[in-house]
Amino acid sequence: MKWACVVFLMACPLVTLGQEKEPVRLKEVKVFENRLFDKETAGLKQTRVDSIVLKENLNHTLSELLSENTPIFIKAYGRGSMATASFRGTAPSHTQVLWNGMSINSPMLGMVDFSLLPVYFIDQVELKHGGASVEDISGALGGSISMNNKPDWHNTFSGKMVVGAGSFGTHEAFGQVNAGNGQFQSKTRLYHTYSRNDFPFINDAVIGKPRQRNENADYRMYSVMQEFYGRLSSKDILSVKAWFHSADRSIPKLNSDESDEHANINLQRDETWRINTSWDHNYRGGTISLDAGVNMQRLDYTLQNYIRIGFIPAIYSESQATSYINKLQVVHDLSPSATFKLAVNINHHRVNTADSVAKTGYGERRNEMLWFAGIYKNVNDRLNLRAVLRQDYADNELVPAIPSAGFDLKLSGNRELYLKGNIIRNYRIPTLNDLYWQPGGNPDLRPEQGVTGEMSLAWKKRGEKLWIASQLTGFHSNIRDWIIWIPSFKGFWEPRNVKKVIARGIELSAKVKSGIGPVRLSLNVNYAFTRSLNYGETNTWGDESYGKQLVYIPVHSGNVFANLHYKGYTFTVQHNSFSRRFTTSSNDLTARDDLPNYYMNHVYLSKVLKWKKFTFEPQLKVYNLFNEYYRSVLDRRMPSRNYMILLMARF
Repeated sequence: MKWACVVFLMACPLVTLGQEKEPVRLKEVKVFENRLFDKETAGLKQTRVDSIVLKENLNHTLSELLSENTPIFIKAYGRGSMATASFRGTAPSHTQVLWNGMSINSPMLGMVDFSLLPVYFIDQVELKHGGASVEDISGALGGSISMNNKPDWHNTFSGKMVVGAGSFGTHEAFGQVNAGNGQFQSKTRLYHTYSRNDFPFINDAVIGKPRQRNENADYRMYSVMQEFYGRLSSKDILSVKAWFHSADRSIPKLNSDESDEHANINLQRDETWRINTSWDHNYRGGTISLDAGVNMQRLDYTLQNYIRIGFIPAIYSESQATSYINKLQVVHDLSPSATFKLAVNINHHRVNTADSVAKTGYGERRNEMLWFAGIYKNVNDRLNLRAVLRQDYADNELVPAIPSAGFDLKLSGNRELYLKGNIIRNYRIPTLNDLYWQPGGNPDLRPEQGVTGEMSLAWKKRGEKLWIASQLTGFHSNIRDWIIWIPSFKGFWEPRNVKKVIARGIELSAKVKSGIGPVRLSLNVNYAFTRSLNYGETNTWGDESYGKQLVYIPVHSGNVFANLHYKGYTFTVQHNSFSRRFTTSSNDLTARDDLPNYYMNHVYLSKVLKWKKFTFEPQLKVYNLFNEYYRSVLDRRMPSRNYMILLMARF
C-alpha cells in the first residue's frame, strides 16, 4: 500500500502543472523528441539524463547520480567506497559502461566502480536499457551506460571553478578551462577531494548498541582530464581525450566486528589511465568513424592483521589490467528512408595479478573481434523497423550470433503516442577472473546467455503552456548459465554455472518542464518494479532459494527530481526510495539478514550572482534531510544528516 501511495504522489505533479500559463523553450525537448521516433532506435528504450540534473549533481559521483535519478539500483559499500550497478535486476558485470564509445569495464571483474567516476568530468550521460545496449556492445544483459564529452565550437575562452567543504572533514576543488575557436577546442579539467569520513552512528549490530564513529574510512581522490578537438576540414573532425584518476581509500571494519579498533589495516589504491582518440569523416551518403583507445587500470589491496607483536601482512595484492580498444564504423544512407550500419572492433586485454603474501596470481591475455551489422527503415510516417546482428569472436572461439529486432508504431496520426517493441538474444563470456583467479578460477565456465523482450508505450506533448514526456516499459529476461561465486568444499570460493534467472518488471518515467513568468520548473520522475528470481538447480540450491528474489535487488524503487528556478534562485528537492532488500538467497526475514526499505531526501539551494564577466553561485546542500537510518549493504553503515557548502565561479 505504501508503494502505491508513493507512485500516486509521484504522478500528481503531472496533472497540477497542466495549468501553467507561459511557454518555456528548453533544449531537452528537442533531444527527447528525436529519440522518440527515430528509425535508428526503433523499439529501443534510451534515457538521456537531463542537463539540469547533471548541473545540480555536479559535485557527486556517477553512482549517486544514477541511484537518485534513474531506475538503476546502486549497491554502495559506504560513503566513498565501492559502488556497483544492478540494471533491470541483473548483476554488476551485466552493465557495460562506455566512455566516448570505449568500454571501460574491467576485463578482470567485468564491472565498473561507479564511485570513481566524478560527474565533473561528464558532459552527457545516456542509458540504453536491456536490448538497446547491443547497438554499442555485447554482454550487457541489463543495459549500458554511456558517458560522453562534447566540444563547444562557439567557445573562445571560458572556465569554471568549484570549491566546497562539508561534514566529516570533507573538502573538494574542481577547475575547468576551455579555450579555442571554430576550428580547434581544448578542455582541461582538474579535481581533488578528501574526507575523513568519520561520521557517527549507533551500531545495532553488536550487543549494547554503542554509539561509534566510522573509523579508518578516509578517502582521497585526484583526477585530471585533457580534451582536444580539431576540425581538419569541413568533413573531418579529430579528437583526443586523456583521463587520469587516482583514489586512496581506507576500508573500515564491519559493524558486526567487535574486535579492537586496531584489529587491521585495510587499504585500497586505484589508478586508471584512459586515452581515447577518434576521427569522424562525413561524406555525402553517410559517416565513417575510427576510434582507438587504451584503458589501463591498477588496483592494489593491502590487509594487515593486528596481533600482540604488531601488524602482520595477510594480503598484499597487486593487479594490473590493460585494454586496447579499436573500432571502425560506417553509417551509410541507402535512401532517404533507409540506413545501413557496419562496425568492427578489434580489442586486446591483458591482466596480471599477484599476491606477494599468499604467493598466488595469474597472467592472461584475451583477443576479441566483434562484428556488427544493422539496417534501419522508416516504412512511413507511422512505422519504423530495425534489424541488427552482432557476431563476436573471443578466445579463439566464435560466440553464438546475437540478433535483435525492433519496431516503432505511431498509434495516432495527430498525437505523439507510440508503441515500441524489441526482442534480443544476448551473450556474455566469463571474465578473466572467473576463468583464472587463483585460487578458485574455473576455466570450464560456459558463457551466460539470455533472451530479452520488451514493450513500451511512449507519449509526448509539447504545447504553448506545458511540455510533458512519459514512457511505460515492460520487460522480461530469461538468463541461463548465470555465473555466481559460491563456497566450495576445497575451502575457497569458486564460480559456477548453477543458476537460471528470470528478470521481469516495469519501468515508468516522466518529465515535465514549464514556467510562469520568471519561474521555471523541471520535474523528473522514475519508478521501477523489478522481480529477479532464482530458478537454479533445486538439488544444488535447495527449495529455500528456488523462486526467490536475488540478493540486494529491491522489488520497488523510485525517485523524484524537482527543480524550481526564480530570479537567480534555484531550489531543488531530490527524493529516492527503495523497498526491502534481502541478503540471503532464501530471502530470510530475520532482523539481521535483511535490509528494510528506506526513503532518502536531499535539498539544494543556490543563488546566481553576477559581477562584470564573472558569475558566482554559492550553494548549500543538505543530504539525508530527515536523518534516515539506513544501509545499502549489510554491516556497512551510512551517514545521518550532513551538509555541503559549495561556491561555483564561471567566466
